[in-house]
Amino acid sequence: MSVVYVHVGLPKTGTTHLQDRLWRNRDLASTRANLLYPGNRIDDHFHAAAHLQPERYLDWADPAHSGAWPSMVAAMRAWRGTSLVSHELFANAGPDHIAALVADLDFADEVHAVVTVRDLARQIPSVWQENVKNQRRATLDEFVTDISRPDDGGDEPFWEFQDYRRIAADWSAVVGADRVHLVTVPAPGTAAPGDGLWERFVRVLGVDPTVLTETVPSTNSSLSAGQAELIRRVNDRLQPADVPWHRYERLLKGEFIGKVLFQTEAGAPLGLTADQRSWAATRSEEMIDAIAAAGHPVSGSLDDLRVSRDADADAEPAGTQEALDAALDALAHWVRTAPVPDQRPGLRTRAGNLARRAKRRLGR
Repeated sequence: MSVVYVHVGLPKTGTTHLQDRLWRNRDLASTRANLLYPGNRIDDHFHAAAHLQPERYLDWADPAHSGAWPSMVAAMRAWRGTSLVSHELFANAGPDHIAALVADLDFADEVHAVVTVRDLARQIPSVWQENVKNQRRATLDEFVTDISRPDDGGDEPFWEFQDYRRIAADWSAVVGADRVHLVTVPAPGTAAPGDGLWERFVRVLGVDPTVLTETVPSTNSSLSAGQAELIRRVNDRLQPADVPWHRYERLLKGEFIGKVLFQTEAGAPLGLTADQRSWAATRSEEMIDAIAAAGHPVSGSLDDLRVSRDADADAEPAGTQEALDAALDALAHWVRTAPVPDQRPGLRTRAGNLARRAKRRLGR
């Protein structure tokens, strides 16, 4: 029997961790669990998702990778078992995209969608912070104001990727509500042993998590309130007109944030205010009720998605001093740990010096 699962995200719900771990376990998955995680490179899943929506991701749909999806489809067609495709760009696929994708999988006896979901109290600040790490300048207050407009018609495309109620309904219209699975992300420290995100996810695929023994290191991907404010202010000076994206991504996001800021002592990340948390709680209840009424299978608990109105206060917005402290900490860490440049003369300089000395000797 051929079954294909399409993991559609959502973004910022542990997707990178899941994808890295799936990739590292792909050989064990095929031999021990009859699970195919296709692709010749880990980013084939990204290219597949981009090419299925070229009008949205035209800049990313590199023609050099246009064969990623057909190649993955061919591998899944030949596999008599369970296959999995995973990328969060599928989260904003519209009904036509979903229908086209499922049509490409017409060889499968069943097609399922998997939606990983996290509560809005954690999800909103996390998405905002990711925006900051991607050249955006809005404060968290501005971000929440925009996405909390009654018609969801703000400038931020938050709900396009995060309205799991609509996303589940769109996939249900094509594959059926009973084949759209929600996997809830447990709050830190709350999951029982063997019931974390990874275990909840692979069990949806019918896989025993104990047979996929390769792990991936946990990484800190959250900026403190001061660090986020530092990067937000740097973005005022590094907009696309000032620096091309590939330089920003490689130098600021990859090197400075990834290798310097994440290695310094950090405080708590910025979170929602009491009023924002109250709004998020109300919105969450509406979405949870819709999911429960639709009858989607849930791995975990819908209670994981509820937002408490009376939780402890989150970190306060950072100001100039906190941003300065973050910058000084990062600079100090860089001085302590960065490789010292090699001050020895280069090869050409040494060769030139030898030639000059030889000429002086010959001239005597």
